[in-house]
Formats: sequence, structure tokens, C-alpha cells
Amino acid sequence: MFQVIIDSLIRASELALIAVGLTMVYDVLRFASFVHVQFGTVGAFIALAISLVLPLPIGWAILVGVIVACLVTGYLGVLSDRLVFSRLRSSPAAILMIASFGLGMVMQYSVQAIWGAGARSFPLPLTRPWVIWDGRISPSGAAVLIAALLAMLAFHLLLTRTKLGIAMRATADNPPLAEASGIYTERIIRIVWFIGAALGALGGIMLGLVAQIQSSMGFEIMVAVFAAAIVGGIGNVYGAVLGAMIVSFAENVGLVVNWAPLLQLTGLTSATDLYIPVGYKTGIAFVILILILLVRPRGLLGRRS
Repeated sequence: MFQVIIDSLIRASELALIAVGLTMVYDVLRFASFVHVQFGTVGAFIALAISLVLPLPIGWAILVGVIVACLVTGYLGVLSDRLVFSRLRSSPAAILMIASFGLGMVMQYSVQAIWGAGARSFPLPLTRPWVIWDGRISPSGAAVLIAALLAMLAFHLLLTRTKLGIAMRATADNPPLAEASGIYTERIIRIVWFIGAALGALGGIMLGLVAQIQSSMGFEIMVAVFAAAIVGGIGNVYGAVLGAMIVSFAENVGLVVNWAPLLQLTGLTSATDLYIPVGYKTGIAFVILILILLVRPRGLLGRRS
């Protein structure tokens, strides 16, 4: 069971970083940006490319790759807003969502054209995993947990302890009033896009450190990321972290539970062992999403409409 906890925390770290960027954009611009999952793909491949060409020890090469990838992807987020979304500010949310989906497709196939459709891995050395009680965690998995924790802590301090964070929250709460108070909201929107895209890139890189990356990885994690944002309450950054935890634990616990005794009570099966195949992992995120929305449509930490 402790192994399930470790795996769930690592999965939650990856989802939370991308979901926070998604929910930030929704909080300010009021539309769900499908392109955010593709920032994770772009960031992961940029970091991989840099780590392969730098004449440094692999640990330092990956660290430099992470920093450069987050910066480049952050500016790519700003460029996306300047070229596409700023021109659609007054459009309905559905138009913005469609535009973001189309831009995400462009990013995915651009990555595929450059790096190919095959799976890639970071050139990590072989290491012995650390044993904690009855669980095991690799050094790369521990690095994912630490990096995500530091990123979330830094983001929390930015929101609560800086003038920029106050301006971001004011713009999200009431853009016209923030503009009237002297806040340049367009600048704040660009900063939100930069931070959101950079966090998305970091999430994609963290995913690549514990698994393989490929051009389609953005759409493969899209359901889980959106489930995390919506379950926690889309528009609430802390809700995105909570939602990522719930979805991740549900996915991993759901795979190790023997469902046969429960189904025997309903007469649906007579089998003594029945486990959910790994291929149905995404379906668990859907079930959690539907159950939460039936009980609390705005999400666990969502605002009242």
C-alpha cells in the first residue's frame, strides 16, 4: 500500500503542475485552455534535446535543460496569447476553447515533425531505488516530488506575498476594477500565460523523468489534467492541487483493489479475483469527475456562481 502512496504522490505532482497553469488561465480569461497540456509536451522535448547536447554531467545537463525549457515554453505561452487569444478576447468561451484545441494540435504535430512519433527517454543512469517500508522510490521519482513541492511553494508565495500576486488575484476577481485601480491587466494576462506555460512544461518534464515522452503525451494526460482542475474547482489554484491528489490516488488505488467481492454482492460476477486493467486507468478519472460534479457541480473548492 505504501508503494501506491508513493506512485500516487508522483502522479499528483505531474498533474498538479499542468492543472495549475490551466486553472490560472481559466481564472483570468474564463475559458478552458486545451493547449496547456501541449506545453508539457513541448517543454519535455526541449529539455530532452538540451540534456543530450550539453557537454555536462547528465544531472547538470538535465537541470539546465529544465530551466531553459521552462523559460522557452513560458515565452511560447505569451506568444500564443499575443498571436491568437488576444485577438479573440471578446469572443465566446466556446470559440476560445476551439482555438486552443486547434493550437494544441499544431503544437503536437510540430513536435512530431521535429522529434518523430516514437517514445523517448531522458538519459538517466541506472540507479538502485530507495526502499521505504514496503515501497520503493527511484532518485528521479524523489526529484519529481521535491521539484513539484518547491514549485508549488514558490507559486504560493508569489500569490500571497508579492504585489504581482495581488495584481494577479485582483485581475482574476474583477478585471475592470483592477484596470480602474491602475493595474495593467494585459501585462498581468501575459504573466499568467508565462507562468502557466512554464509550470506546464515543468509538469511534462517531471512526467518524462519517471516515464517515456512522446508527441501524443499531451492528449494522453488531458483527461486526468482536466479532471484534476474541475474536481478541485476550476479557477482555484489550490483546488487544482487537491484535485490532482484525488485523481491520482483514485487511479492508483483503483488498480490494486480486488473488485470481485463487491460485484459478487450485486450478482454481476462469480469470480474471486477481479482487477481493473491498467488500460482503463483514464476511465477512473472520468468516474471520479462525474461523481464529484454530481455532488458538488462547481468542484470542491470552486467559487459560487
